[in-house]
Amino acid sequence: MSVLATAQSALRTIYNHPQLVQWYFRNKFRAMSLTPEQQTAQGYSKPPLGITFKPTLSCNLRCKMCSFVANGAVFTNPKDSLPLEAWKSVVDDVRHWKPYIWFTGGEPTLYPDFVPLVHHIKRQGMLCGVTTNGTTLKRKAEALLENPLDMMVVSIDGKGGIHNHVRGHERAFERTTEGILHLQELKRQKGLHKPAVIINCAITPDNYEYITDMVGVAEMVGAEALNFQHLWQMTRSMIEAHNAKWGQWHRMSYEDCGGIDYTPMDVERVIELVHEVKRQPKTIPVLFHPDIPDEDIRVYYNSPETFVFRKPAACGWLNTDILPNGDVSPCFEVVCGNILEDRFTNIWNNYLYREHRKRLQVDGDFPICARCCAYWRRD
Repeated sequence: MSVLATAQSALRTIYNHPQLVQWYFRNKFRAMSLTPEQQTAQGYSKPPLGITFKPTLSCNLRCKMCSFVANGAVFTNPKDSLPLEAWKSVVDDVRHWKPYIWFTGGEPTLYPDFVPLVHHIKRQGMLCGVTTNGTTLKRKAEALLENPLDMMVVSIDGKGGIHNHVRGHERAFERTTEGILHLQELKRQKGLHKPAVIINCAITPDNYEYITDMVGVAEMVGAEALNFQHLWQMTRSMIEAHNAKWGQWHRMSYEDCGGIDYTPMDVERVIELVHEVKRQPKTIPVLFHPDIPDEDIRVYYNSPETFVFRKPAACGWLNTDILPNGDVSPCFEVVCGNILEDRFTNIWNNYLYREHRKRLQVDGDFPICARCCAYWRRD
């Protein structure tokens, strides 16, 4: 991407999405000031930057790298979730904190009241985004744009048949791209800039040879950026090391958390292709997460239990999940309360949550953090 094109893209983003720019700098400031809080606050935390709603773990796809496919959670009924009013009560409870609300799953758009819940969040003046496989966008776009999300991260793992193979559905690519293009056309007709559409491509054993196709795919659907995500992994040895130290208080199960023994990749080829993507001409920003040098990519894939760019885990202080049954869960198989039994604002610094943070303070992280997406987040 040329310097001029980079500048133009940055200016366009600032102009079209000023709230996202403010959110970015707010998050960076909080993350930079987190160390004293982690070291001296005895497990207490300031309000979270974000809360992830997981209204359903059900999904209409069967992705090869998905932990919820591995543990069977995708086969649940999306109607077996909390009623809309329960989720709205959390929004009303935390709105004075102004966290962003992020939806993920499973496939969150399968939750029957997804659109009304998004609209409620936006009416409270809060930032809101979703990670989605995009297959429901064609029929949900019109309703979503009545009060649109701020950001939409759409997962596409390759062009055409590559994506369909990874996602376990013969028309996944067609349905997703048609949905995005429909959304983009409706935005144009209505004079809207939101939601900002970001394409996310997970680098896996099934698609890494084809990641150079993704710049063209992202540009074709009018995305504002393309993000490549190195493979998240949960190995048996990570879980065994974790349980050896923390199992008395925070015991993990390889099967329950959806651990997967991945097919090895040719790491030198991965590195070669990452550089090739970075050299490609492009009209949008292309990012890698985590963006690590070649020697760390080798460690990342060849020795997944070994930390790279190690720093204290921030997830326990910055964000948390709320699961389909209402459990507030800051980490795999840790439950600190339930929103049907107590207010989220009470749960956030209750005894169970403070004890979880104090365990993190001992070493700064857990063995299971090494390839966990939440470990790398500082937002």
